[in-house]
Amino acid sequence: MSSEVSPDGVRRTYAVLGSTGKATTCYLLDHVNAALGRSTAIFSTVELKVGSERAPIERDVQPDLAELLARADAAQLDDEILELRWHELSTGVLGNDRRIDLALFTHLDPEVEGDRYAEHLEKIARVLSSARHALILIDDEAGRELAQRVPGAITVGSLPRDQDADWQASINASRPDHIAFTVTHRSGRSVSTSLWIPTRFSVGYAALALAAIMETGVSGNTIARLLPHGLRPVVPGRIEGVAERPRVVVDIAHNPARLGRALASLRRTTKGRLVVVVAARATDDAATRRAIGRHAAAADSIVVTDDDHGIDDDVAGVRKDVIVAAREAGAHTISEVSPRRAAIRGTVALAGRDDTVLVAGRGHLTRLLVAGESEHLDDREEVRAGIAQRHADSA
Repeated sequence: MSSEVSPDGVRRTYAVLGSTGKATTCYLLDHVNAALGRSTAIFSTVELKVGSERAPIERDVQPDLAELLARADAAQLDDEILELRWHELSTGVLGNDRRIDLALFTHLDPEVEGDRYAEHLEKIARVLSSARHALILIDDEAGRELAQRVPGAITVGSLPRDQDADWQASINASRPDHIAFTVTHRSGRSVSTSLWIPTRFSVGYAALALAAIMETGVSGNTIARLLPHGLRPVVPGRIEGVAERPRVVVDIAHNPARLGRALASLRRTTKGRLVVVVAARATDDAATRRAIGRHAAAADSIVVTDDDHGIDDDVAGVRKDVIVAAREAGAHTISEVSPRRAAIRGTVALAGRDDTVLVAGRGHLTRLLVAGESEHLDDREEVRAGIAQRHADSA
């Protein structure tokens, strides 16, 4: 990497690590850097992006990071923004000749990581320690431990408590479609803006991205001037707003912990009922299916449907595991609807104008495995079809 093609004459490699929030943080970095006039490449679980070229990523696909980096180098792009998964951390595909300029840690969830929590924490610590600059969100126990383990780490906090962070986010106002907040450095530097993602935990990811960019020398005034309407990243399938009145949100939330966080955050800005369309994959074990059901019980109404399944899988049994656990957790309004297309369309068509509908589990994915056969199904398209059905019914 040698060409001075960016406004400040510096090319940068960002890496984002953690259990959740990685893709959202990557797209926030991309969004702000684009406003600064910088060209970018993104490697994520959502898509590969090199300049204006984009290619979506389906579930369980292992894209070639080395190839993307080579293309980004050839195009002399300003920023490479990498969502590092456990595959990349385990195989070391970055190579010894490329150093990460800014490594960002989001969140490490013990429920998601299970018995590999300590191993993954150690891998993250090694990457953060080897980067030129490490920024750590200290909103969870893992972040606070990493801040102690990584020399010179820059800390970021977003919870309403005294975290003694280098950068601290504070909420100014919370609305159904956006959250206004300020990020302040202990020296007094700050930026006030708004995030058009209606989940409180996403403010932490926004604060992390803003802090990283301001650590490169960009002022808060510059960011506010270039983004006068706030941060409006389009993160495919990550708390992606697809419709309003009713508000319909599509999210990848395929594990219990993420589902619970999404529902808890959407609850705060929902005037009417909170409805969730949810499913377990046939490959999920019984404990995971039950946990999905328990977390889904935080909604006022649950629609249980299908996700990927093979020809010999007992899809009715998968749905039953989710339903039984939801009932045991206190849920009263539960529907069972199959296929998935009908579940989404019907739920959206019947929702009240002040309701929030979370369509969970698949996010940006567009290929659904049905009895072993792959077919096109995009949750976002089905939401729009449900909205069209509402309009037709009311005409």
